[in-house]
Amino acid sequence: MEEFTDSPEFALATARRASEAMASHGVVPHPRNYALWYAYCAATLPPLNRAVDAAIAAGQPFTEALCASLHARFVADTDPGIEAASESVRQSVLRAMEYVGSAHRAASDYGRTIEAVSDRLETAEGEEVALVLTQAAAETRRFVDVNRSLERNLAASEREIAQLREHLEALRRAGRADPVTGLASRRVFDIALKEHVVLAAHDRLPLAVIVMDVDDFAQFRAAHGQVMADQVLRLIGRSILENVKGQDTVSRHGDQSFAAILPDTGLARAEATAEAIRAALAARSVVNRRTGATLGQVTLSLGIAELHTGETHADLMRRAAEALHAAKVGGANRAVCAS
Repeated sequence: MEEFTDSPEFALATARRASEAMASHGVVPHPRNYALWYAYCAATLPPLNRAVDAAIAAGQPFTEALCASLHARFVADTDPGIEAASESVRQSVLRAMEYVGSAHRAASDYGRTIEAVSDRLETAEGEEVALVLTQAAAETRRFVDVNRSLERNLAASEREIAQLREHLEALRRAGRADPVTGLASRRVFDIALKEHVVLAAHDRLPLAVIVMDVDDFAQFRAAHGQVMADQVLRLIGRSILENVKGQDTVSRHGDQSFAAILPDTGLARAEATAEAIRAALAARSVVNRRTGATLGQVTLSLGIAELHTGETHADLMRRAAEALHAAKVGGANRAVCAS
């Protein structure tokens, strides 16, 4: 889990803003929603702030489904690499705190020594004065040496913490987003879908998923290379995002596959969304940006399924995958609904 490093003053102010924001938008203040809105009010995750601000600007209600999706996409951290990096940061912070504690103890010891020297000097005479001053000078040199050592250790610890935080943030970004398309990662999709299935059953609202596969992608990549293949994947990602709602979660699901979670969406609306995605991509031509050459058309096959009563997230995805297979077998570049 993430190490908490905010100051008490910042934490209290942020907590108040988070509570006010949740009340303003009618959000139930349970732990997951509180973590989401605390992160938003702390402004530590710019992509989260952009997504929330966009929803506010669009007048979109912050339902449990939307909050769950935002939390899964931007806040949840369950990757072992992230946990290990967080633990490294925690250990470094503890070491830094030990250095600070040692500095305080050294200062207290030195203060007591100087106080004792001052008391002795009040009654010292002759050679004893010189002896007391010599001892004080030696103690001062020792204190200076200890302080310098602690300062070096503390500076090294601060550099280590800064590097670890950068590494941790890089891991978080890698865990949340696909590096090629910038869409949500498969891990984020899986977390979000499990939560949405539970929420849909609890709220008795519809839930649909769309799974998509690029037609003949292996041949395109073999003919035009990986760079152009990645360009096509980014184009597809943009086409999907242009045709879904702000509360929907879109992910790159595999090498040439994508998936979308559509909360509060029945089968008919999900089919219309899938057809809009398919048609938008089919209407475009792939162009080599470097040469300006047109490389032709890339199409998608899509499978759509709506959650049935009592289904698990795995059941829902299995039926969507079966519908996708039917689309492929039926000639590709088409959208098929699960029966």
